[in-house]
Amino acid sequence: MVKITELLTLAFLSVATVGAINPASVPEQSQHTRYRAAPRGSLLSVVPVDGAEFLAGQHYDISIELHAVDTQTPPPFTALQATINDQPFESFFGKSYSPVETWNYTYFVDSAARDTQKQTLVGVSRIALRSVKIDKAGEYKVSVQVDGGKEKVDAVWKVRSFGGKRWVKNLVLFIGDGMAPTMISAARYISKQTTFGKFGTNFLNMELLGAIGKIATNGLDSIITDSANSAHAYNTGHKSSLNALGVYPDTSGPSLDDPKVETLAEILRRTRPDMCVGIVTTAEVQDATPAAVFSHTRLRGDKAIITDQMINPFNFQNITWDPKPVKADVYMGGGGKYFCNTNSTDPTKTSLCSSLKNQDYYENYRQNGYTVVKSQQELDAYKGDGPIVGIFALNNLDTWIERTLWKDNLKIIKSHPDGNGQSATEQPGLQAMTLKAIEVMDRRCKDGWFLMSEGASIDKSMHPMDFDRGLADLLELDRTVKAVKEYDAEHYKGQTAIFVTADHSQAFDVYGSVDTQYFNQLPSNDDLKIGSNATEVQKGLQIQKRFAVGGAWETGWPTLITDPTTDVPTLETIEAPRYKLAAGKVDAVPHHEDFQIRKKPSPNTTPLTREPAIVDKALSAIFGRDVGVPNPADDNLDGHGSISVSPNLSPEEIVSQHSLQAVDLYCAGPDHVKMRCSRVMDNTELFFIMADALGLGSDTSNPELPPGSVSSSMHSAVPSVLLATVLVGLVAVLF
Repeated sequence: MVKITELLTLAFLSVATVGAINPASVPEQSQHTRYRAAPRGSLLSVVPVDGAEFLAGQHYDISIELHAVDTQTPPPFTALQATINDQPFESFFGKSYSPVETWNYTYFVDSAARDTQKQTLVGVSRIALRSVKIDKAGEYKVSVQVDGGKEKVDAVWKVRSFGGKRWVKNLVLFIGDGMAPTMISAARYISKQTTFGKFGTNFLNMELLGAIGKIATNGLDSIITDSANSAHAYNTGHKSSLNALGVYPDTSGPSLDDPKVETLAEILRRTRPDMCVGIVTTAEVQDATPAAVFSHTRLRGDKAIITDQMINPFNFQNITWDPKPVKADVYMGGGGKYFCNTNSTDPTKTSLCSSLKNQDYYENYRQNGYTVVKSQQELDAYKGDGPIVGIFALNNLDTWIERTLWKDNLKIIKSHPDGNGQSATEQPGLQAMTLKAIEVMDRRCKDGWFLMSEGASIDKSMHPMDFDRGLADLLELDRTVKAVKEYDAEHYKGQTAIFVTADHSQAFDVYGSVDTQYFNQLPSNDDLKIGSNATEVQKGLQIQKRFAVGGAWETGWPTLITDPTTDVPTLETIEAPRYKLAAGKVDAVPHHEDFQIRKKPSPNTTPLTREPAIVDKALSAIFGRDVGVPNPADDNLDGHGSISVSPNLSPEEIVSQHSLQAVDLYCAGPDHVKMRCSRVMDNTELFFIMADALGLGSDTSNPELPPGSVSSSMHSAVPSVLLATVLVGLVAVLF
């Protein structure tokens, strides 16, 4: 029988979800827009935007922009009034506005305007308050207007706190970049044995962590996001835009003047000085996901600047920012290109190194107390307790397959982290780096640690549709999750919260299987079969080749790529499994598909992967934009032919893209933490779940209770008539 308390909980939850949405805050239905942070129809905007949420005490910038369309003349802030809970901004925050800034920019109103280069001019004035905070939890009503209310913006900001109780000593956030739920399923089917189709307990390690939720990954600007914007949400609790890290985007030209938001790692440095921070990735350490832990820029491509921001205070045009640099205790991955510098006695470095102002950042980090390691052997040998930076490749680390099974492939590129023209043949894997990071932080910090560990090349392999390498890296991430779970059980007895998720999805799925042996025997051309009278459409169908692809009724089961005793893929099964998943992307670039791994990846890629399409210079000249075509070097590699895949992406794309699919969130830790995970949520919510687990937030007087509890729902503002209606319904059900 259903308990009364359960019915009450459901009732209050139902009521609490009913809330008013400001129509002006609903995104404009368009591909292009003047400014996504501007309310509909308004020339005035304020960020943080309506609906923004903050951790109590979290630092952020406020930016107010006023636009004038079809003119380069910036509009004046006539009779500006900006209040929060009816109190002027300056008196409420105890800070003064920065001087008014002005600029102009252009945008396209739609794609047709873009293709005809019909730009709309906008003049802008901006005023800002830098590095402010609100210490007390609650809702705050913001009102900004100019010229007697001719332009007005209303917003509600929510400041959240959780009572200050610390639920765990340590926290690790695993991010499988681009790891769609369909990829997790595919990885399971090629790696786990079943008993007549039942997995039983033989699911992936991440799937068995204990709790699961779903995360909507869209940003402020688009329903489809990138790694910067999404990882920013996990680290700040705020939505942003493509390419942005630690900032709300503005419309100015510079990438470093945008309004900033304090990250979780910065909060830890400010409030938990004895707690360690670690960052591990198989990408460049300046790449979007690791950079989101600590950096502030609108352009994720500011990699030289990001390298500097790790160890030096934020510095741009005298803009103040109170939080100190994170100076992570462990910082490991690739990205030597932005550490090494050009040396006149070593001309090979000239085109390979791109450090900020040509400085030697290896030496700069050493001056900040870091030990620098550049190979698997040096990493293994490190036994100290000082901060460590491990840079193991010039760009991204290579995939698990190259690092482990086909190491000779590493010799085809000049990837040494010193930029000396040599190859990086001793790159550590994700598990080795992650466990070493924990080992170092355990020795270094007695107040626990926060670690972000990223399997980056899941995404970087899926973009060029190199599914074998992408799924192998997903399985490497999964083994790393298991290793950390076992480490926690042995050393901390469950005092570590473990979160596993993706920053976004890729539009990958499996639609059947393919018998590669039969596929390789069948002809790619049907001319001999259908005769010379066939139409061009009929000739292009490749009918015989596709007989090797089994659909729903003939899919069967694929060849497993792992050794069942170790859960690790083997050389034999990676090289030539007979029965493989027939997989693809919803978003296709022009390419040829044979469902088999490229044993010799393209030297033009980082990490080393296949290169399915290339830019056709002749077509690009005709259309005035890049146009991609199938890469001849990626086709018919072993003489067994392929299937031609027609494109459906924009013509300039030569790799596939991200998708809007919600991602999985797997969680381990105390029941309190798992309860917060077990729901559907915005990507911003993960920040608050982690902050709660670590007991962060300056206001301990009015803790926010977990979702699903009656008391928590009661805190919501509920119209009395609606509440009465729900209670009447309850009475009817009960009696």
